[in-house]
Amino acid sequence: MLADACNDRLHSLLKLVTSVALISLIPNLQAQNAFQWPEGKRAALSLSFDDARLSHPEVGLRFFQENEAKVTFYVVPSGMKNHVDAWKQIVADGHEIGNHTIYHPCTGNFSWVKEHALETYTLASMRQELLEANFQIQQMLGVTPVSFAYTCGNSFVGRGLNTRSYVPLIAELFQSGRGWLNESANDPIFADMARLHGMEMDGKDFETDILPLVKAAIQNGSWLLLAGHEIGKGGRQTTRVAMLEKLIAYAQDPKNGIWLAPVGTVASYVEEKRSNDVAQLKASLRLAATFDQGYHADMAKGDAQMYGTASYDPQGDGIASMIPEEVTLAKEKGRFGHALEFKRKGKASIFYQSQDNMTYSQTNWSGTISLWLSLDPETDLAPGYTDPIQITDAGYDDAAFWVDFSNKNPRSFRMGVYGDVTVWNPQKIGPDENPAFNNRLLPASDRPFARGKWTHVVVSFSGLNSEKGQATFYINGKSQGSREITEPFTWELDKSKIFLGLSYVGLMDEVAIFDQALSAEEVQSLYLLPEGLNSLINQEN
Repeated sequence: MLADACNDRLHSLLKLVTSVALISLIPNLQAQNAFQWPEGKRAALSLSFDDARLSHPEVGLRFFQENEAKVTFYVVPSGMKNHVDAWKQIVADGHEIGNHTIYHPCTGNFSWVKEHALETYTLASMRQELLEANFQIQQMLGVTPVSFAYTCGNSFVGRGLNTRSYVPLIAELFQSGRGWLNESANDPIFADMARLHGMEMDGKDFETDILPLVKAAIQNGSWLLLAGHEIGKGGRQTTRVAMLEKLIAYAQDPKNGIWLAPVGTVASYVEEKRSNDVAQLKASLRLAATFDQGYHADMAKGDAQMYGTASYDPQGDGIASMIPEEVTLAKEKGRFGHALEFKRKGKASIFYQSQDNMTYSQTNWSGTISLWLSLDPETDLAPGYTDPIQITDAGYDDAAFWVDFSNKNPRSFRMGVYGDVTVWNPQKIGPDENPAFNNRLLPASDRPFARGKWTHVVVSFSGLNSEKGQATFYINGKSQGSREITEPFTWELDKSKIFLGLSYVGLMDEVAIFDQALSAEEVQSLYLLPEGLNSLINQEN
């Protein structure tokens, strides 16, 4: 909402408690991680074993046959030479073979590794060893590894000023790289495939040590990648068969919703899913403004120009490239480049045209609004209501979308989605006296705003102008709740405007409009895009 610039719009502070009590919320049942695993599974689990230990063919081969489980073996080729036939059977059984180097180099602080200390390696010598290991594995087993495990969990070569990470080398040569002795499972949307977390299962008890990790992965929709060495009843660096039996049985029980698969199988699925999500985001993108090249949108299905007006007027015309003095480009202060900066509160307004930059339908209308904000609301904002974004053809309360900060400290942050005012407010009752106005507000439970920190804000709407109208509010990829939208939205699209920064003071970046309602998973993918909107704008067709 906007107080001072909205045709003498009068408000007093809306009572948040009353709003929460009256608001009609749709139950939010989504997990925080909305990644969709195959066949409705809730988490992924991969078991991996390092070094090509003797117990792998002698114990593991038969054990995994009997328990019908497929795992990943990260091998040092020399460990397989005396048991090649057994290792070929391991491959035939559907297990994955990964690369674990030729000499198992680690930091020279281990006394047993001085001849092959990573401190003496270069990126070139590491590359040569990795390729040679792949060659030897191919010659022995007929497979070329796509998965790698860092020896001793170390991912560097050299020492001192000449130390280099070889993670980029793994990213170039392999689909994934697994660590060792890490402390969490992998977020399938966010995880760097060249630096996957591997958690130890050697010497662990199922109920005490492993089951809590599995349950946490299920709760978070994560990929739990366990790492071990020997397979046996007990001993140093040994994953116990008794634990594995319980773990595999738990994972194979359909009611637990776990996908048990080798590392390469899960990595391929995650990569394909990520690629499809990005392609879907790109296909539905209608307007994208990064402000790295100026005020105009980097990509627009309609008019890319930014317009300005001397004062806020939803139904008035603007002037192309008329940027108020309160607004400027903040060089290198954005998420990835420049940002739009609103230096102080002003009467003037800026906007993009909605025509063709948004779609509109008189039946079953859907779309998504996305932007990033950086500010301290209590310190930076001037008194009064503040709309970082407002989209309407008539006014804040008539067929409009917006997010706003309330007018006094402490500021609440809210989503407003209002249909035709003649339907929801035919008597034109002021907002202070009208419960129907409060009922249409959705306050965010999360409010992580701060100077020097970027916060992602999304409004995803679907089914407007139908009986199933709904809008969902997201902060940093997490749903704040949804609201049913029962009243119609009547728009004259050529008169609608995408207003930015009404009474706002702070930084803004990465403004985007999509022509479909993004799912929870797609919102998270958008939130975690490695290069922001440039990941979509610069992606080749």
